[in-house]
Amino acid sequence: MMKGLLTTLALSLMFTLSLPSASAFYKGFAEDLQSERQTKEAKKDTYQQIFLELEAKELGIETEGKDKEQLHKEVAGSKIKQAAKENGIETEGKDVKELAKEVHHAEVKEKAEELDIEQKGKDPQMLAEEVYEAMLKQKAEELGIDSTGKNAEKLKQAVMEKSIKNEADTLGITTEAKDLRELRKAIHEKKIFQTSDALGMDTKDKDTDTLFDEIMTQHAEEAKEQKLYPFEDKQLKFFKGHHMKMKKK
Repeated sequence: MMKGLLTTLALSLMFTLSLPSASAFYKGFAEDLQSERQTKEAKKDTYQQIFLELEAKELGIETEGKDKEQLHKEVAGSKIKQAAKENGIETEGKDVKELAKEVHHAEVKEKAEELDIEQKGKDPQMLAEEVYEAMLKQKAEELGIDSTGKNAEKLKQAVMEKSIKNEADTLGITTEAKDLRELRKAIHEKKIFQTSDALGMDTKDKDTDTLFDEIMTQHAEEAKEQKLYPFEDKQLKFFKGHHMKMKKK
């Protein structure tokens, strides 16, 4: 009996020693996850840099030797100054933050006039909120959404959901039993294949991550010129912006 017990103990010890400890396993797993996250973050940074460099070139901004933060600052500043000139706003002696606030208000006022919203006696924040809600209701009506009893946040959510489902339908994606996260993922993947086909890329045996990486690192300029995903024109614009941010401070 003692011999059998010793044999059992010996086998148990051998089996235990042949496996990595739980702490070693979880440490390795955590390191793998950390490495994967770092790779994804590095790719994200690369893609953002590519976006910014293409925008900078369009605006005549030199990109050589500039990091993402510097490029973002220069691109944003150039766009704001350009928008200020288009709105007849004097730029001399004003910093970018001040100009951005003036541009935003000018665009809000223009939209308010378009929507027949009374502006007299309303401060910039109040007008921005009213324009924002009017635009939401307008978009909701276009999408066949009943806005009765819905506040701005609920209406925004309804507009977003309907817009995503409509886009999925247009792309031939089944929406049944899929939540918004799944639909966004399906739309993203379908558009990647569409862009790949439009650019004449070889898609055989390649997943969407690989194809997206190729689009961004090898064909970004051409995709942007053709306004292919992810360089499409953004059609919907709302006007909460600076005044809402100022309210939260």
